[in-house]
Amino acid sequence: MPIKNLTSGWVEEGLLDLVKLIAWLGVGVLLIRKTAATDLSIAQPFQKPMRQRPFLITLGIVILYLVLSAMMQQHTLHIVPSFKPTMLFQDFLIVGICEETLFRGYFLNRLRPLVTNDQTALIIQAIMFACIHLPRYFTTYPSLSGITIIGNLITVGLLGYLFGWLFLKTKSLWPGIIVHSVWDLLIVLIVGGN
Repeated sequence: MPIKNLTSGWVEEGLLDLVKLIAWLGVGVLLIRKTAATDLSIAQPFQKPMRQRPFLITLGIVILYLVLSAMMQQHTLHIVPSFKPTMLFQDFLIVGICEETLFRGYFLNRLRPLVTNDQTALIIQAIMFACIHLPRYFTTYPSLSGITIIGNLITVGLLGYLFGWLFLKTKSLWPGIIVHSVWDLLIVLIVGGN
């Protein structure tokens, strides 16, 4: 049965964000710190990006894609009526930082030395990233159709691959965190996704 409304105010949103921070960011940082540097392909994932160009190009493409998508769907560019200010912190900051730390900073970073090539590691972590979003699709109200769920899984898997590729190209989590956060913000702000 889909859940109609998980939260109803600032206190609930703050508690949900705190749980996400502890669960995702806490676990990600703990796993990175507990893993020997020799077992990670990029030992310091929070370092300053070594290459800026892949980040800037990816950020530009993501912004352009989402702005064009919003304009095609709504024939104008505006903040969608369903947007709530509480979404800013949760969707713009918390999710990008937490998910990038765990999925790219730890899982992708840890998978690379264990598999035969980077493509395999990118695909595995992208599938894991897509699968972690499944519970949200089943608890969305009104219920999503099977086609919509499959489309969302493919989109999230491709984004997971893109964020992973960006991590490998720049040798830093920060570009992925920024692009991921901008994607999430623009989806709820101008496109109207949830």
